[in-house]
Amino acid sequence: MPKQDTSGDRFMGYVELAALDRPFLSKAEERRLLEQGISQFGLDPSDARGIVLYVAQQQGLRLEREVDSRILPILSRYGGKRKKIDKKKFREATSLYNELAGGVLSEDESRQYVKQVMEQNKFRPKRNVMMSRGWYDKIGKEKKSASLFPLPFRNV
Repeated sequence: MPKQDTSGDRFMGYVELAALDRPFLSKAEERRLLEQGISQFGLDPSDARGIVLYVAQQQGLRLEREVDSRILPILSRYGGKRKKIDKKKFREATSLYNELAGGVLSEDESRQYVKQVMEQNKFRPKRNVMMSRGWYDKIGKEKKSASLFPLPFRNV
C-alpha cells in the first residue's frame, strides 16, 4: 500500500531542500519558509514552525533566533549593570556568535548580528579613550569601493 503524501511531508521535504546548502538560517529566511508553509502548503502556523524546527534539529541547522538567545546572557555578563560593552568585549562576542552559528558567518555579518541583538536589548557601546563610539557606529555601513570615488582630473 503506497504511503500518502501529506502537505506536512511535502513541506518537510521542501525545508530539507532549502537547508541543504546553508548551515545558518536567518530570521528572514525562517520567516519566508514559514510563510510558504502556510500559504503554499496550507499548514497551520504552529505546524509549519514545528516542521522547520524539526528539520533544523535533524540537519544540524543553526537558527538566528536560537543563536541570539544564546548570545544574550553573554552580552549581559559583558555589559554589567549599565549594559555598556567595550570594543574588546564586542569583538569577543562577535567571535562567539560566529562559533555558535557554526562558523559560517563572515566577520562583518557576525558584527551586524551582535549589534542588532545589542540594540534590541538596550545595550550601549562603551566609549573609548577619545570619547567616541565611532567603532560601533561604523558597523553595518557599506564601504564604498575606490572605483566609485571621482578623481580630481576626471569628469564624472
